[in-house]
Parts: sequence; structure tokens; C-alpha cells
Amino acid sequence: MDTKINEPQTCYAILHISNGPGAKDMQDGLRVIVEDSGRFHLTENIWMERFDRDLGQRIQTSCEPPHFNMSSAVYDRHLYAFVKRVTEPQKSKYEGMSELAGLVAFSRLVHPTSTGDRYCARIFRYGDNNSPIECVRFFGVSPDVSLIDARRDWLSARHGQTLLKLVSWLPKDKKMHDRIHHAYWNHESALRSYYLDVKWTFVVSAFEALLNTRDKYVALQFRERVGQLAKHFNVDLTEAELKAAYNLRSQLVHAQNFLFGLNNVLPQSEHVPLYTKLESLLRSTLLTCLLEGTFGDHFRDNSSVDSRWPVNFPVPKKCKKGP
Repeated sequence: MDTKINEPQTCYAILHISNGPGAKDMQDGLRVIVEDSGRFHLTENIWMERFDRDLGQRIQTSCEPPHFNMSSAVYDRHLYAFVKRVTEPQKSKYEGMSELAGLVAFSRLVHPTSTGDRYCARIFRYGDNNSPIECVRFFGVSPDVSLIDARRDWLSARHGQTLLKLVSWLPKDKKMHDRIHHAYWNHESALRSYYLDVKWTFVVSAFEALLNTRDKYVALQFRERVGQLAKHFNVDLTEAELKAAYNLRSQLVHAQNFLFGLNNVLPQSEHVPLYTKLESLLRSTLLTCLLEGTFGDHFRDNSSVDSRWPVNFPVPKKCKKGP
């Protein structure tokens, strides 16, 4: 595959602003997915690379507020970039950015990173040092991604091999099962939310989208079926934790209190550890659904869920007959 662009073309780019691997990561053999001038191709027209210092700085300058009577010059802070070459006329403004943004969202199933929408740009003549660069702004969604644990806020070479397997889901005619799609949307919404109160409701709602088959006994379905998922993926979630997780969700959704005021349900010191386990389990479930079709089919419809993730529903009591 050709890894060079022979003449200037329009490209979209999304910068990942983050620190790279630390000394311990390097000792463990963990390296960032692309380094220096290398590229990691995902499709013929989509790849990842680390821009040179000048281009990285120009994109950041384009996307940051200019201020007034202050220098807006920045130093290059990007670790790598997602890039998409525009190969045909676009029917709508920034149409080509949607596929690139979708790929970034898929990458968060492989490993959560803070790649957001603040540093999205259109480079009109990629390869031309004097090319105009336009900031691409999104509205109606948080431009930032908030991680609970940002110690390894970057994709490694190993993550890249898994991400390659998700590329087949990029075409618009490739449809997820509705349950998986709804859960996937909630996962991305959780990561784009800052407050743990909001993250909590999105993650629990994602599990409900995957697993609920009845309008009644929703808490029971959550506890038993998420518990089964936890065992499948070897995530240590106790029945008491699952009960507390759903209780917290219910009180948050019904605005009975903020999370910090629900120590009677779960001590505040245990909120982040429990949430982290739930988010991690959701991510593993969604990733496996997309990588393994037979596993994803367990969430195709109500009967599929009931068959693979059975629940012991209470037997309705019979009404006494009158005299």
C-alpha cells in the first residue's frame, strides 16, 4: 500500500494531546502506536501518524482561541493524529470528518483515551507547508473526553492491531444490533461526561439497553445479567456491588440526591472503584460484540438475551377464587 501522498490533497485530522509512555511503560515494552515520522494505516485513506512540529503547532494554533492582545503561539503538544484523506467531493460540510470521529470512538473500546473534538481540523493542501488550516467545530456534544484513569492515555502498537479489526464497522451500511448500538452510544456519552453522577447513569443505562427484556424486575435483570457478564469476563463484581450500583443509578436518575450524598448506599471511597469496574466490563462486552459475531448475536433480541443470560423471575402468585 502506498504510504505517501504525491501531491497536496485535502485531509481531516484529529490530534491526540497527551503525554506519551513513561519510563515504566518503556521498560514493559509498551510503545505508542506511531512514533516520529512513521504511519499506521487503518484503511487506504485513513491512517495515524505523528506530524512534524510545525504542522502540529499550526493545527493547535488554528483550534485554540486567538485571545486579544496576547500571543496565541503554542508549542507542539500532540502525541499523534488520526488522519483521513478526502478522495471525492463532499455532499455536506465536514462530511469526511464523521468517519474519522467514528474511528476514534471505536478506538475507545480498545483502550480509553481522551482524544476529543477540540483539535479537529481540515488541512486544505496536506503536504504543503503554506496550506490553509481550518478548525472544525462541533456543537451539541462535549468536545472533551474525561477519563477516570488517565495514566496511559494513548494507544499502543498492540491496541492498533485490535483497532484494525474494528475498521469493518465504519461503513454506514454496516449495522450493529440495536441493543449493541444503544449501549455503544451510552458508553461514548459516559466518556464525554465530566461528572461521575452522569457517567454512572449512562453506563448503567448501557447495560439495560443490552440486557433488559421485560418492563418489570429491571433491577433484578441488571443484577443477575451483569453478574453473568462479569463472570464471563472475569471481572470481580459482587452481588452487593451490583445491588448498590443499580440503587445509586435509580436515586441519581430520579434526582433524589447527588452522588456525594449517597454514602448510605455506598461509601464515597468506593464510588470510583465500582464505577471503574462497571465501565471496564461494558467496554469488554461491546468490544467482544463487535469482534465476535456469535457473541454479539446473544444481544440480537429479547429471546436471544433470555436464552443466553437467563434470569429467575418470580412466579406470579395465583389469585384466590371467591366463594
